[in-house]
Amino acid sequence: YLASMRADLELREQELQLEYDAILEEIHAIEEADSQLRVTVVEETNGQFAPTSQTLADQRLHMSQIVRQVRPNTMGLQEKAGVYFSRWWEFLSTFPREANTEGGVYPVIIGTVLLTLLLTIVVTPMGVIAALYLREYAKQGFVTSMIRIAVNNLAGVPSIVYGVFGLGFFCYTVGSYVDVGPSATTRMSVSGWWLTLLLTGFMIVAAIAVRLWSKPDPGKVPTSMNIALQRVSWLVWGISVLGLVLLVSGTPYFNGLFEARSSEGTPTFGARGLLWASLTLALLTLPVVIVATEEAIAAVPNSMREGSYGCGASKWQTLRRIVLPGALPGILTGAILAMARGAGEVAPLMLVGAVKLNQDLPVDSTAPFLHADRSFMHLGFHIYDLGFQSPDSQAARPLVWTTTLLFLTIVFALNLVAIVLRAKVRSRMAGPTV
Repeated sequence: YLASMRADLELREQELQLEYDAILEEIHAIEEADSQLRVTVVEETNGQFAPTSQTLADQRLHMSQIVRQVRPNTMGLQEKAGVYFSRWWEFLSTFPREANTEGGVYPVIIGTVLLTLLLTIVVTPMGVIAALYLREYAKQGFVTSMIRIAVNNLAGVPSIVYGVFGLGFFCYTVGSYVDVGPSATTRMSVSGWWLTLLLTGFMIVAAIAVRLWSKPDPGKVPTSMNIALQRVSWLVWGISVLGLVLLVSGTPYFNGLFEARSSEGTPTFGARGLLWASLTLALLTLPVVIVATEEAIAAVPNSMREGSYGCGASKWQTLRRIVLPGALPGILTGAILAMARGAGEVAPLMLVGAVKLNQDLPVDSTAPFLHADRSFMHLGFHIYDLGFQSPDSQAARPLVWTTTLLFLTIVFALNLVAIVLRAKVRSRMAGPTV
């Protein structure tokens, strides 16, 4: 079966190579024709060669350099408006060319919107779960206070640090694991892996048993023995989690999903891409969502919780039907803030996914339609590239202002959609007033 699959793949590869060679010959023919077809543009009033910014003063234009031809002095207001809007449509719907100094920003818009949506989808449930645990389940004490201090401090970490972490952990560690499986240094032997599995299973059972023994008798205050057993159970749970990490990272039964491509020097997930950029920005904006969700949960009146408990509801039922719906507007506020913060970040993206030019969009009509392993273009990085890396920064200055305006408009539109959604949720929760 594998031999037949390899034969089919080799046949398909030969067909694609022939198609590539044919397209390459066609490109060479077009380039040859373009080199022969030249155009000279001369000002009628002074005879000066124009435009001087595209070619040398004594060099004719290539036919491919001419995008459109208009006569502005003979056009009416309606015709000028048509040209104006057609230029905007070209800017929004075409790919960049000439080192990003000409053409449109269509792939840049797609990459920015997808990144913002993915990071919001990832960070919102993570922040809500963390806030629920800290506010509703964790025992308020020294450890919980230290966790809150750590969360607040994470909000002040420079964004480039998150980029370095994302590059090292997501791209090089997790991505390489997905591509080729455990490395030779971390891969365990079969006997060692099964021994670790048995020990980890025993530790999990022991942690559950110790946790059950640590519970005090009904109606009695926990004794020092109960408190000591609780701490022992947490220690055993920590050892169990470490064992699970060793089992996953060192399993001899997983050789990666894209080993063949990685061996050819083209890793799939072991390189920079949209998925890792979204996860990196999700970590960056996580403190914002946690703090906003905690405040929203704390704002739900305790009388509503007590009424739910009085009706016989469990803690989870109270959270799901009373607390979370009441805190939903505040949760959406945290998501909006995370979206606004993540959309404007550029420094981490330079390390984990954003590129100068990429003709392959992260989303297309080919299954699985969303290709999160691909690198992408981002409006923030595009503005930086135009303003500081362009071969002619002065000529690219209008494009920088236009792209900046577009960037602000997209962020404003995404925030506006989220704000409208939050308003609808609030009005639905408020219900009819008497």
